[in-house]
Amino acid sequence: MKVSVIIPAYNAERWLTETLASVAAQEWPDLEVIVVDDGSTDGTAALVEKLYPHWTLHRSENRGVSHARNVGTQLASGDLINYLDADDLLLPGKLKRQVALIESSGADVVYGDWQVLEEMEGRGFERTREVRRTWESVNADAEIAFFNGMWCPTGAYLYRRAFLDKVLPWKDWLPVIQDARFGFDCAHAGAVWAHDAEVGTLYRQHRSGSVSTRNRLAFLRDCHASAKDIERLWRGTAGGWTPLREDAMVEVLTSLSRGAHRVDESLFEDLCAHLEALRPDFKPQGPRLLRWLSTLVGYRFAVRLADAVHALRQRRSLTPSMAL
Repeated sequence: MKVSVIIPAYNAERWLTETLASVAAQEWPDLEVIVVDDGSTDGTAALVEKLYPHWTLHRSENRGVSHARNVGTQLASGDLINYLDADDLLLPGKLKRQVALIESSGADVVYGDWQVLEEMEGRGFERTREVRRTWESVNADAEIAFFNGMWCPTGAYLYRRAFLDKVLPWKDWLPVIQDARFGFDCAHAGAVWAHDAEVGTLYRQHRSGSVSTRNRLAFLRDCHASAKDIERLWRGTAGGWTPLREDAMVEVLTSLSRGAHRVDESLFEDLCAHLEALRPDFKPQGPRLLRWLSTLVGYRFAVRLADAVHALRQRRSLTPSMAL
């Protein structure tokens, strides 16, 4: 079976040599590599042309990683697709092992365990924690699992192209959480999954953080937009809106609202309104103070009070020298 590896790249010259070498080292004879240069202003394109002139390099204007993946998929001719971010790495044997697994299991998607490649101050990048889990360990409902908790780097997956046609395109209207949403979309499309229990992908974690940590407001907005769309999908599917899925939606909205209160009041109000529409008498499960306050004054005012109490406790915990 032919495998197409699709690499979206934007100003990735610093990382790309190592990433491309990790793909070139894969033990798979029928391999197609497509690098989509998403409007880079550094030497990304020139590096690909120099090191791997036989691979496909496609240049486009800067329209984001989802657009680049969609373009790469249109260009691909493989039976199987592996997306790979330009700063992540495939470990030796990843493709060979996952191709064998997808063939033997008949699965639509294989997902593998992965390891963090963490940037250490003054020491470069080092392997740290391994992430080993199945979606079933997160929730018995695959759609809930990938909606609330299950995440792998894009490189950890291998997809049947025929199945991807049911899921595409990547959602460019979710610029921050498009990778997490794609997992849900596969589950919603009825994917048959297979788990590769070996670590096959290194996920590079920069000291500057990911997009979701660098721009917290954009992350929270993306999450809420996706949650509203997922609720629409569930409600529009026969038997799709179940009590357990409603519980999962409430859990996600609660978490987002707690984060939004510290970042953007308008988004916080939108999230509270969404929660109240689902559960007019909503009270969080915890922490205890927040639940007690919600009983007295309602959830949205309880969040404000609980955060004020938390801030006061933090100030009181400062040492005299720090307080000065």
